Amino acid sequence: MYVTAMAAEILGLSAIVFWVLIFAMAVIVELVTYNLVSIWFAVAALAAMIASIFEASLVLQFVLFGLLSIAGFLLFIMVIRPRLGQRVITPTNADRILDKEGVVTEEIHSVLGTGLVKVEGQVWSARIEGDGLVKVGTLVRVVAIRGVRAIVSPVEGAISPLE
Repeated sequence: MYVTAMAAEILGLSAIVFWVLIFAMAVIVELVTYNLVSIWFAVAALAAMIASIFEASLVLQFVLFGLLSIAGFLLFIMVIRPRLGQRVITPTNADRILDKEGVVTEEIHSVLGTGLVKVEGQVWSARIEGDGLVKVGTLVRVVAIRGVRAIVSPVEGAISPLE
């Protein structure tokens, strides 16, 4: 008995619908992560969907999906990723305060998520790694930037425990 791709089912869905869903999920994951982690799955699912429209066998559809996924991944690892690693990162204003000292102007409270520091004449929203409090007037060093927040560590003394 000959079964066409239109009538063929994968997990209870028609083959075309199945590949459209795989394509959509891969595109959504790519848009959310924006790290080229699933783009090759999207391309492979699109090719398998086109094969299912032309009534190719399910075996051929899955082989096509698998081979194109592997080829896309290898292309990324061997060609694209090395070129991305060669990009020159231009420092921003935020990078200029890394490893600089500043003074806490509003108590940094890790649980409440509050705190401000003044570094090189600029006031920054600040956080600390872990739990604790850093009092106003404490000298701190900027150890990282996360978004618009400076991650700081006290230069002298320990972080006060939460009460």
